[in-house]
Amino acid sequence: MEQKKDFSLINCIATALLAYFFTIPFHESIHAITYILYGDRIVSFSAGSVSVAGLVDFSTKAGIHKILSSGSASIVNAIIGMVLLIVLIKVKEMPAMSRLFLTQLMGGHLLEGFGYFLIGTFSIGDWGNVFSLFSDSPGASMALRIVLAVLGFGAMVPLLYLFTYMTYYFIEDPSDKTERKGVSLRLNLTLFLVAYVVGALATINLPPVKSGDIPYWMFLCFNGMWFLYLVAFFYAWGGIMVKPPKESRLRCKLPQEPHPLIWVASVVLILIDIFVFGPGIFFS
Repeated sequence: MEQKKDFSLINCIATALLAYFFTIPFHESIHAITYILYGDRIVSFSAGSVSVAGLVDFSTKAGIHKILSSGSASIVNAIIGMVLLIVLIKVKEMPAMSRLFLTQLMGGHLLEGFGYFLIGTFSIGDWGNVFSLFSDSPGASMALRIVLAVLGFGAMVPLLYLFTYMTYYFIEDPSDKTERKGVSLRLNLTLFLVAYVVGALATINLPPVKSGDIPYWMFLCFNGMWFLYLVAFFYAWGGIMVKPPKESRLRCKLPQEPHPLIWVASVVLILIDIFVFGPGIFFS
């Protein structure tokens, strides 16, 4: 009997591309929606930034509004990630392709949420904008910085444990190191590589990068949030930190059948992100 071809690697790359698209451009979309709800006007929308006309003076608003002005996106990311985590744990039966995509999407949102809290502690990116609004309230600024540090730094080890743990949902024999390597490579390493490469390509032509307002290396640092998936690859492969369970936790094997429509959709969306959102869409 002829053995069927295994398309699981291509499927994992495709779902990683989709997970990236529905995490990062989605993050920027939340910024845009937030500004619109506050009555501002969007000047440009790109793969890594949103520019506004500055019609709203957030420095005169209450603390919660100052936080939401630029911090809403990462907060929403964190909430979505936690909701997806609950769904993946509670729902035992779902199509393999759906579980694969939702697992990677969950990781993307958790990293874009809690990872941003971590780097935001150092007044980088969105949270740097938030801290600038608290320049006249050093006490509130320090309290916010402590909260971000606790959430950001405190989440890194649990997230690494979580990403490693979730890998075993796709492993039939947890004692088989070869299977662990194969699954972890497809699930974790591809997501890290896709996020870093696409992120680097999508942000190289950003309007603030071209204008010199924000250095390109800063966006490369933002992509570093996905580094935990590189570590999770080695952890699940080697059984480090999270020891392989004695009994299988298999929910479903990685999908091996071809999904050409999903492949095409993932490539099209990423090309849009790089070549349309990358240089930015400008509004008159």
